[in-house]
Amino acid sequence: MYKHLLLATDLSDENRDTLKKARKMADLYGAKLSIMHAVEPIVNYGYVGLSDIEEQMVEEAKQSLKKIGEELNVTPDDQWIAVGSAKAEIVAIANEIGADLIIIGSHSEHSFTDLLGSTTNCVLHHAHCDVITVRHWKKDA
Repeated sequence: MYKHLLLATDLSDENRDTLKKARKMADLYGAKLSIMHAVEPIVNYGYVGLSDIEEQMVEEAKQSLKKIGEELNVTPDDQWIAVGSAKAEIVAIANEIGADLIIIGSHSEHSFTDLLGSTTNCVLHHAHCDVITVRHWKKDA
């Protein structure tokens, strides 16, 4: 059914279930699994050094994604870091790599808008392939 899955991750600990479910789905369908993360750009209003901070954020994201890739058995060629709006970058990378399913986590909150989140909602409306959301439930302390 699905041949190429794209897992969009925010690199948070809440994303653990999403990672596991994406790997299981890829195995179930015999599909290729790619993973990606979007680093939100820092708006530079003339302050020196912000590009250095952005570069550091990208490097940290690469290292985190590399660890996830090792855990999920995803090769470096199938790991993507983008600098830009997650909403746009998830859709763009899915199109670029020919993904036929996007898997994205969604934080569980009280209102419907919070439940889907603006990134997830935007991806649902703009992707040219199927999208599955995995709900993150907040654990009580």
